[in-house]
Amino acid sequence: MKIEKAFILKMNEKRSHAYAKTCAESCDKVGLPWEYFENAYHQEIGKAANGITHYAEEHGIKFGKKPTMSGGAACATVGHFIIWKKIVDQNICGIVLEHDALMLHKPEVDIPDDQLVCLGYKVRDPENYKHEVAGAPQKIVERKKHGGAHAYALTPNTAKVLLGIVSDRPKCSYIDNQYFLSGGQRGKVTLGITDPIAAIGWLRESTIWSKSAVDNYAPILDSFKDNYDSTEDLGIKER
Repeated sequence: MKIEKAFILKMNEKRSHAYAKTCAESCDKVGLPWEYFENAYHQEIGKAANGITHYAEEHGIKFGKKPTMSGGAACATVGHFIIWKKIVDQNICGIVLEHDALMLHKPEVDIPDDQLVCLGYKVRDPENYKHEVAGAPQKIVERKKHGGAHAYALTPNTAKVLLGIVSDRPKCSYIDNQYFLSGGQRGKVTLGITDPIAAIGWLRESTIWSKSAVDNYAPILDSFKDNYDSTEDLGIKER
């Protein structure tokens, strides 16, 4: 299924607004339609699981049990779920972008059902990656782990499967851990990455954590390594 548009997740916070504006501009540059979703800032709904649960239910998301999350990361996770529901409701193949993502290419590859397709790695200086030389995505390769939920694509059928797991299973934790690292909440849904990559997670001052985490999981695509010119530590971990 071909990608139709991106959903940019941001929060009611000055840095987030600035990051999201840059993200939207990168979508415009590659000709990708986009839509903002402004999440409730976590301080406004509190750190209690009840606050997260009620906020989710207001947007049509139901948990099988109170989530084991709190604070900003919990609010961000619920924001992803709400965007999944938008993808289902609009019946489109969409891209989920956290506010610190940058689109480098509009992916023209077909996104399959039952797969979360990651679009790129996390770096501190996106200028170090020569994306024009590397070129646009040509294929999708399977992965076991991926660092971060900053940029990925999924079909409405995949979103429907994942939302069903959220409502049926008792455990629900942070989006990165449960969907991109452990796979504990993905069920039959696999993980892939476009080759070459289509997006970058641009690490700057975090709006949630005291420090932005650099974690990219091996094997790193040759198309990225061959066109990444820097001594920057990419935080590469074995899968």
